[in-house]
Amino acid sequence: MRTAPVRDRLLDAADEVLFMDGSVSTPVDAILRRAGASPPSLYSHFGNKEGLITAALQRRLRVWTEVWDEQIARARTDRDRLLALWTALRVYQRDHLTERWCAFSGAAAAVPHPSEALTAVLTEETQLLRTRLLEYSRPIAGHRAKSLASALFIAYTGTMATMLREDYRTAIDEGEATAKTLIAGYLS
Repeated sequence: MRTAPVRDRLLDAADEVLFMDGSVSTPVDAILRRAGASPPSLYSHFGNKEGLITAALQRRLRVWTEVWDEQIARARTDRDRLLALWTALRVYQRDHLTERWCAFSGAAAAVPHPSEALTAVLTEETQLLRTRLLEYSRPIAGHRAKSLASALFIAYTGTMATMLREDYRTAIDEGEATAKTLIAGYLS
């Protein structure tokens, strides 16, 4: 049986240690132990811990975007395209990279002065959320689309924060129910 390349093992360990089991502030030694890797391998592939965090978030964003794209493509109505965010979150948590809460928020909170590369991936994730929510709010809310998109952004980030306190399935169900209520207010 072949062992995964050290770069992949480090990314997988970062996901597990930093985003699923613990927090971004977990020492790099824990990541190295989980990956079965040496400090020089981390530094040669990523430069430092923040480089590893950035690469892990870039991978998460790529996977997340693919999952969300699939759920949007399956949606049949404008309302369903907005709610696809919560459907995608269910699929992502179940099938891909389960996490305790938003890895992007966790990284933003734990790294007070992020590098340009980390700032770029954090900004890219935020813009993906805001841009898509606005796009899919327009057919429902018209000139009030920005308001609906903002409210749904808050509902989504609230969903992610609730995952710290409760089972992710409960948090997603409650977040989606909130989103449905918000959307209904714009449809009436």
